[in-house]
Amino acid sequence: MQITKRVSYERDTKIINAASFTIEREDHTIGNIVRMQLHRDENVLFAGYKLPHPLKYKIIIRVCYLTSIFILSYCFVILFAMWHRGANHYATTTIPT
Repeated sequence: MQITKRVSYERDTKIINAASFTIEREDHTIGNIVRMQLHRDENVLFAGYKLPHPLKYKIIIRVCYLTSIFILSYCFVILFAMWHRGANHYATTTIPT
């Protein structure tokens, strides 16, 4: 059994305060959620994602931030915490009939 890292981080060498996050075993669903949540932050200059190949479940999220890249990684952790909390909220919400 081989264990792989689910999320990897790579700092961009050409653009200041930019980074790429590679998320394994995910597709457009998570990519779009993360991109939209990052756009809510006023310190994010650019946020986008791509699916390199339609048959491989891997997305690459690129983010350019106004301040330090360390704050960007913190923002990414907070983003996933917010998403998880929201997903739990919708899972426990009942639809009135």
